Amino acid sequence: MLWAESYRPHDLDDVLGQDHIIDRLKFMVADLHQSGGDGGFPHLMFAGPAGVGKTSAAMALMRSMFGDDWNANFVELNASDERSISVIRTKVKEFARRGVIGTYLVEGEVRQIPFNVVFLDECDNLTPDAQSALRRIMEVHSKTTRFILSCNYPHKLIDPVKDRCAFSDTRFRPIPPKDILGAIQAISSTEGLAVTQEALTRISEVSRGSMRKALNILFATTRVPNEATVDDVDDVVAELSPTARTRLLQTAFKCSVETDPEKYRQFARRMDKQVEALAEQGFSGSDILDSIFRAAAEDRKMPVSIQRTIFSSIGDALHHASISQDDILTVKAWLRRLQA
Repeated sequence: MLWAESYRPHDLDDVLGQDHIIDRLKFMVADLHQSGGDGGFPHLMFAGPAGVGKTSAAMALMRSMFGDDWNANFVELNASDERSISVIRTKVKEFARRGVIGTYLVEGEVRQIPFNVVFLDECDNLTPDAQSALRRIMEVHSKTTRFILSCNYPHKLIDPVKDRCAFSDTRFRPIPPKDILGAIQAISSTEGLAVTQEALTRISEVSRGSMRKALNILFATTRVPNEATVDDVDDVVAELSPTARTRLLQTAFKCSVETDPEKYRQFARRMDKQVEALAEQGFSGSDILDSIFRAAAEDRKMPVSIQRTIFSSIGDALHHASISQDDILTVKAWLRRLQA
């Protein structure tokens, strides 16, 4: 089962972690239902990181507005696949020009659906010419068609397109871990998955605010014959476990203060073996450094002096790991430069 695609909210109340946007969308839906017309409904832009509910919010919005038959007047296009001006001038323009068909029910009253909706996903991948064509179509066909634009990087869109959309200056936020935990607990119960509570908590933490990532990790983790544990999560996630991360940093700082040459060499060899063990588990140099940076940024108990030491040099180390022929050697060299 592709949970990441099949787990969709039924209405706006089920969209996770985006209350600052969802409350306004609910008001817009209520205003549309009360007006009996289009309610002055605007074009919309949903911007934010991947996996935080932009597509889900668009579909939940359609269900909340038009009920079970919402997709009769809805078309979804992905600009990563269809990004040229010809697509905008043919598929999008053709759909925008067609008539509005269908009805929906509000408090027992049957009403005519007031407009079509084009959902353009990853629209920040549109070429400049395609964006210019889209700008004109949004203006000309605004009486019968509304556009919902979804993007990860809104700065790549031209201002005339953004200016025509509500929420263009608002961002979808990463979903809080507690919301992700509640969702995957419900899914585990519904699907009858054998997974420990500690493993679910770990998934909610390592997914970094992405519900899609959390669902995919949950799927991969539970493909084992026995009850899935935290160790199973760590096996499928390219992130150091807190224990491995702490052990590595402790060894590095002990090495940095050691004055006895023989003990220094012992600590250095131990540190190298720890890094090599991580490499054998499939971690790249960038994975190791990125996990250490996240730990330093998020660990409130870590001494400030150690955080400063890590922050002052890890950027260069990440750069060198990305271009080096031996990224693991880059990690070893960086750890030797850390000073307690």
